[in-house]
Amino acid sequence: MADQTARLWRIGFTVVALALGMLIGAFLSGGFNQSGDSTAADAVGPDVGEIRVGASSAGPTATVDGVGVGFAHDQEGAVAAATNLVLTLEQAGNTDRAGAVRNYQVLSADASKQSLADEMAASWDALHQGITANGPNASALFLRTIPVGHEVIRYADDRATVEVWTLTLVAAAGMTQPLASWETASIEVVWENDDWKVWSADSTPGPSPAWSQAPITATDAFLTAVDELEGYRYVTR
Repeated sequence: MADQTARLWRIGFTVVALALGMLIGAFLSGGFNQSGDSTAADAVGPDVGEIRVGASSAGPTATVDGVGVGFAHDQEGAVAAATNLVLTLEQAGNTDRAGAVRNYQVLSADASKQSLADEMAASWDALHQGITANGPNASALFLRTIPVGHEVIRYADDRATVEVWTLTLVAAAGMTQPLASWETASIEVVWENDDWKVWSADSTPGPSPAWSQAPITATDAFLTAVDELEGYRYVTR
């Protein structure tokens, strides 16, 4: 299991889903469930809500299959498109395999569409195989990714690289405890067909602050608590 998740990690796509697959694999007992089920786990916790079209002049200005599209042809639009990828990957963890691949393809540049689709499928498998490793009772999933900040590494009219610092929270029935992961996603976008599209995406761990000394909440209690909350839709500033 460790070898498989390490191999997937090296694909270079891991903004959210593969990182979660590794985390869940590390804390769930037993091996992968090889049933091949392509349905999503039952999502619990706050609804991430609809993408707010027109909430910012940077975009998105429309949705395709629930995925935000239509970003301004400027630096703020590139940042919004990169952040939108992070939020879309969060949604991918809570939908079925075909939907996850389709949603990611909406955001992909033409030249990268197939390779990124294949990597999204592998990511979805790693995440959900980890969730179901303990059998049918390990099906409830809480997954939330929060963009904390961003930095524009380079910008030109036709290509930009944006780093997005994120905090991801994950809990699934059968895990010994809820988990949190700080990651920095490096996302390259290109201007194509009058919109910013994802050319490549990668992530690295951290920077990670020290956690408080508060006692860790048991997974079942955590899932119950978050299921009573309402969520926010985060947008770039």
